Amino acid sequence: MTTTIQVGKSEAGPLLADLYLPVRSGPHPLVVAVSGGGWSRGDRGALAAWGRHLATQGLAVASIDYRRAITGPVFPGNAEDVAAAMKYFARDGSRHGVDATRIAILGVSAGAHLGALVALDSTFGAPPPRAFAGIYGVYDLVAHWHADALKHAEPGTDKTERMLGAPPAEAPDLYRVASPMSYVSRDRALPVHLVWGHLDTDVAPGQSAAFARALRESGSPVSVTELPEAGHLWFSQQDPDAPGTFSARVAPALTQFFADTLGVRP
Repeated sequence: MTTTIQVGKSEAGPLLADLYLPVRSGPHPLVVAVSGGGWSRGDRGALAAWGRHLATQGLAVASIDYRRAITGPVFPGNAEDVAAAMKYFARDGSRHGVDATRIAILGVSAGAHLGALVALDSTFGAPPPRAFAGIYGVYDLVAHWHADALKHAEPGTDKTERMLGAPPAEAPDLYRVASPMSYVSRDRALPVHLVWGHLDTDVAPGQSAAFARALRESGSPVSVTELPEAGHLWFSQQDPDAPGTFSARVAPALTQFFADTLGVRP
């Protein structure tokens, strides 16, 4: 069963979520899903296939929207939107068949950046999630900006710079506070599962590898799924129920991760 609900409101308008619920009666553990799109494009519908798939495994999924950098910088508003959704379900989840005490975050690419930031940075005020799963995410914005700068001939075309409003040389503190790597600590340790492809040319595989290493050193239990032949975008483009796809290959481990950390009952 799928319904669209309003989970908040920003200066850009209502914040909506597509909620996928298992067929059996709840309350259900919830995965808040944050789609990608380079911080400037995309929408909550990109993760519909995953919402349907995880719902068949006993997990509710809320694929949420957030402000995109279409006309100008949007940070920290985009992260605040993710935090608002977390707060909503922690407060009102029971109205929708959700167990407000069992919530995790799934983030993809730019959505993994925002999800990890909200999970680790307590200043956003979101309730700490039970777990976080990041799919080829961006966790160090300075490193990502420098990697992207090699691809862009025109100043101001970098996606990170567009989202934040300045290059790192002009706003080093902004890049620091906007990077999930800045908040890795034992105080915010949590179970994490990271997924990435070795052939990703949009987000360097080293982003996930370095994040996994830092999290482990801080005491977080971290599991990883690495795909030597995979690039970028496949998670949102491929149905996890389609045999032979990268999504189908990662689905068992990702589903088990959420089942274990959220206590899905057989």
